[in-house]
Amino acid sequence: MRPLPPLPANWKTMMDNRLIFEVKRGSMAGEVEWLINGKPFDPATVSTSLRNGAGRTPLAQQKRGSFNLWEIRNGGGGWVHPFHLHMEEHRVVMRNGRDVTRGADPGHPDDVSREDLVALDPSESVVLYRGFRDFVGPYVAHCHNLAHEDHAMMFGWEITP
Repeated sequence: MRPLPPLPANWKTMMDNRLIFEVKRGSMAGEVEWLINGKPFDPATVSTSLRNGAGRTPLAQQKRGSFNLWEIRNGGGGWVHPFHLHMEEHRVVMRNGRDVTRGADPGHPDDVSREDLVALDPSESVVLYRGFRDFVGPYVAHCHNLAHEDHAMMFGWEITP
């Protein structure tokens, strides 16, 4: 396995421009029971971030070779979401607003390991440092709770040239 890219010393300066995605239960009947940023999954659409610290709502589009912070929020309701982000492993840098780069949250020892999935307990928020080093194209991020995934708890994103 190739090594994870080193975390830059100034990663906190990237916080204002992070992409933010909130997962939560929807009120729609049928197959769409789960929403990301208040919207149902559309396989033909690249998702849009919630408003970040810079006041922007960027598309979930990353240039190949770039690195960025993504925040995944559990919108509550008492649910646990093991959230899987396709394409490349990430580093957890913050959990619930606390820097975990020097040691994991005791409830989440996996935060310091090589992961492509992040465990979100009820109402938690996790900030990830992600690289987009390889292949261009569309991808998804989704909950690994199969009942959630089967009911559209996912969003589309892409790597561009």
